[in-house]
Amino acid sequence: MGSEIWAGLFGLAGTLVGAAVSTGAVVWQQRRTAHDAERTYLLGLAEAAANECIRLSYAIYAHYKKGVGDERSPDGREWHAELQRMNQALEEQALRFHDKQMRDLLARMHAEILIRAEWVGDPEGWPPRYIQICGDIRLVMGTVLRRQPFPTRVWENYPDPS
Repeated sequence: MGSEIWAGLFGLAGTLVGAAVSTGAVVWQQRRTAHDAERTYLLGLAEAAANECIRLSYAIYAHYKKGVGDERSPDGREWHAELQRMNQALEEQALRFHDKQMRDLLARMHAEILIRAEWVGDPEGWPPRYIQICGDIRLVMGTVLRRQPFPTRVWENYPDPS
């Protein structure tokens, strides 16, 4: 074979290698961009959920501050129904967190309010449990908004029910 053929083959091989590298780089960049977009979307959901949880913590706090209603009276039943609406909204927001610890903590808080609403609002215990629950919601959601690590010491207030 002549030198012109070798030069042509080397040129063709160089072109094919360049095309493969270029295509690989484009595919890698597209995957990275898609991953970054998904991460940004999930962070946006978590931030919106954290803000809503903070709002709900203030609403639950104010609701308990009015006093726990007696379920035997119409006003008391309405008080409990409103608490359950807010509590359900809190549970719905928990589904938007990627972090399992966030979901688990909010599930425990939700269950405590759902099952023991009167005890949570009992003014005999000091401070009343609802103050601690609402404060812990704000503490944990603040770490989400600031992108700080989960405050593991908060688990002391919510032992594993099993």
